[in-house]
Amino acid sequence: MKRILFCLILLTTILVPVISQSTEPDISKVSDGLNTFSLELINVVPNLAVQQGVWADAYIGKLIPSVPPHLGGGLTLGIAQLNSDGLNNSIDELNKLAGKVSSLSGTEKGKEIPSLPENLVLPTITADLRIGGIFLPFDLGVSIMKIPTVSINAMGAGTQIDFFTVGTSLRVPLYEGNIILPKISLGAGFMYSKGSIGAYIDDDKAFVSTDFDTKTMFLEAQVSKKLLIFTPFIGARGILSESTNNWAWKYNISFAGYTVGTEESGSVSRSLSDSFKDNFQYQVYGGLSIDILIVQTTVSASYDFKNNIWGGNLSLRVKL
Repeated sequence: MKRILFCLILLTTILVPVISQSTEPDISKVSDGLNTFSLELINVVPNLAVQQGVWADAYIGKLIPSVPPHLGGGLTLGIAQLNSDGLNNSIDELNKLAGKVSSLSGTEKGKEIPSLPENLVLPTITADLRIGGIFLPFDLGVSIMKIPTVSINAMGAGTQIDFFTVGTSLRVPLYEGNIILPKISLGAGFMYSKGSIGAYIDDDKAFVSTDFDTKTMFLEAQVSKKLLIFTPFIGARGILSESTNNWAWKYNISFAGYTVGTEESGSVSRSLSDSFKDNFQYQVYGGLSIDILIVQTTVSASYDFKNNIWGGNLSLRVKL
């Protein structure tokens, strides 16, 4: 009898996608949802990475020769938007599958994998340093960004988010500005990002997750103008990236001495060899800083028109 029940449940989990109605689980939608979410990350991660280390001044000046030498550094708190519909679709289908198997086996339905907010807001913390050029007119910045590892666990189920970025950028002034005219600069940079986002049941009965590994290159142009203690600025970026995002999901349930389960993995990627139209992203950014003695506070925001992705930062730095 146990063997018959086991075979019926296993057969049902395989045939459900073929005969299901909207309220029935569809295993194919679990993979489809993670694929969609991984594609969303391919666009979001480069946008988030390049917005780190934004300075209000289009060019900070030389380190040597200069009195005082021009350099500075500090911390930035930021937020970025991420649509989590694809991940939530995967979670919904796995939870439906859990309910279906429990119903067929006559066992009590267990814990569910928690969904994420539809528009997930990712918090970031960035430390950065920028120094002026030595004899030549340029400035060089380095930044390291970390989303605090978020692990929310309640009643044996939870979500986990991890995000890390490190990078550098170089800017050259086209015009160093004067009392009337603004500073204008051109820059280029490289950022490396990696991390993961997922949800799980902690007894390893079920999980969904996406890991990402992204290299981002960008060119930018920026204009800024000092007005008393205020410095408004605006800029634009062109972004190219190379990404490999691996996703995976797993589900199993044990009853009457048997285990019913299934799992699958896959990946999506973006390469520099892809068409320029598909790879290229364009972003505008801008904001305002307030300088009081050597302390600079900056508020900035960015927007990707092609993919409708926004972000924002609040920076506090010491600047000479």
